[in-house]
Amino acid sequence: MNCESRSGHNNHMNISQFIEPKTSRRALLVLTGVLGGLMQSTLNLPWLAFFVFAPMVHCLSACHEKKSFRLDLLCFFAPYYLIQLTFMLTIWKICPLPPFAAIPLAALAWLGIALWECILMYLPLSLFLPIRSCLKHRLSEIVLLCLLCTAGEWFQEKTPFLAFPWSAAWLTVTSSPLLLQSANLISCRLTSFIIFLLNGLHGEIYTSKKRFAYTAFALLLQGANLSYGLYSVNLDKKLDDIYPQIDVICAQDSLEGRDKSRRRALDSARSYLSIMENCWRWGTDLVLLPETAVPKDYDEQLDEFTLISDFAAQKGCTVVTGSFYLENGCDYNALFAFDESGKAATPYLKQVLVPFGEKTPFAGLFHLDTMSECTDKRYTKPLTSDGMTLGSVICIESIFPSLVNSQKEQGAQLICVSTNDSWFGKSSAREQHYRHCIMRAVENRRYVLRAGNCGISAIISPTGEQQSVKSDKSKGAVWGKVTLIGR
Repeated sequence: MNCESRSGHNNHMNISQFIEPKTSRRALLVLTGVLGGLMQSTLNLPWLAFFVFAPMVHCLSACHEKKSFRLDLLCFFAPYYLIQLTFMLTIWKICPLPPFAAIPLAALAWLGIALWECILMYLPLSLFLPIRSCLKHRLSEIVLLCLLCTAGEWFQEKTPFLAFPWSAAWLTVTSSPLLLQSANLISCRLTSFIIFLLNGLHGEIYTSKKRFAYTAFALLLQGANLSYGLYSVNLDKKLDDIYPQIDVICAQDSLEGRDKSRRRALDSARSYLSIMENCWRWGTDLVLLPETAVPKDYDEQLDEFTLISDFAAQKGCTVVTGSFYLENGCDYNALFAFDESGKAATPYLKQVLVPFGEKTPFAGLFHLDTMSECTDKRYTKPLTSDGMTLGSVICIESIFPSLVNSQKEQGAQLICVSTNDSWFGKSSAREQHYRHCIMRAVENRRYVLRAGNCGISAIISPTGEQQSVKSDKSKGAVWGKVTLIGR
């Protein structure tokens, strides 16, 4: 057995004493990897999150040989990421290539990105074996491994090439606001670390002779986590009494994929105008429309945009809509805010694009047309309209914690997420993408408004509670009151 304890850990019993042979242990890692992936994408079992990672934490922290460590890591994380990324197999439907070429390419992208995520997780975890030689206690080894797993999630956001933080342990508990509140102390990474550490402690309860000590520590940690959760939820609810409230509407249309791209921009603008008219509530201060709700380069003289600006002026409200924006020969994905006079100021331009969806890698080398990522700070600030400062986030940007946090740091009083998830089809990606918005609300202590073409559209409180949700793909809207929270 490669994963044997050192002589200094005489009180620790290896998992091999309970699961034999080695193939059975790795089968358990594969099964829990699949379950962990499902919990982050489709299943709603938040309390199971504190047990599903236990075999992975225990096996890796008990390993002493590089080969065994790598195989155990791959047995868990390969199915873990493959399950969460299965939605990529649907990409072939929107690919301009014939099915016989598009399907294999989609499969290669699925396998390639899953492998890339495994590599990015392994890079920090590869430090575990060298560092553990300096540690004297089993608990310190578990803490170190959990820190490195959390660092792996962080690295998936910060890597300079193909950053894609789609997966994270905290995604398993988004349906339980009490279990999310630790994120507003530092970030969502703290919530992931707590989940990993509790899994490590639970694993030791079953495999160590020091069961009482590990049980006491696990109860203390979970008790502190829940106590802070209760405190934070009660504190955030008091914000509604301190700061001003506004009435909002988040609208969505129902055209999917290629049907949306085929529709004329003017017809799209008319469709959203009809939705706003049908769902209008007098006294509404802000209406949020999805990403590229008007799929055309912005020009205030065009009928497509005058329909939206005239509605804002007639109703005396702000309307935030997605469109395109042409600047210095570059085409951007943009958000505009039309104020109560019908005027739109400087837009917000998208900073992170969807690889192969909006942006063709190395397009310049092959002289291909592609969208542009904005790096000009003049266009990456929150939108301002009618005395409100609106954090602006477009589609995939919502999975990047640091990007959304920068909107808050620049004074955003609430976060507006405009997205087009119609190309996800019936896959689990719509739900998983939406779960990121729940965490963005909690870690930034801001209301999040989400308008998604074909859903999911929602109003999410700073505690992560879903105040109003429209999860089906039909035309319609959600509405309610939100608080403009200051610093």
